[in-house]
Amino acid sequence: MMKKDNKAQQSVFAEAWQNMSADMEKFLPRKFHGGKGKLRFAVLLAAAELIVLAVAGKFLYDWLTG
Repeated sequence: MMKKDNKAQQSVFAEAWQNMSADMEKFLPRKFHGGKGKLRFAVLLAAAELIVLAVAGKFLYDWLTG
């Protein structure tokens, strides 16, 4: 039973990655198409998102606590 669940889980992750890749291909510039450029873009986007959310959270926290 465990092997079957593991295989199903891997296929779900593979399908999710394929769906995400297809969606990213629609708005990425041509130079980012392909594995390495796409991964780098995704990592940089996630890092930028975390930084923006951290800065916004800090200002919101300071504003709410006075």
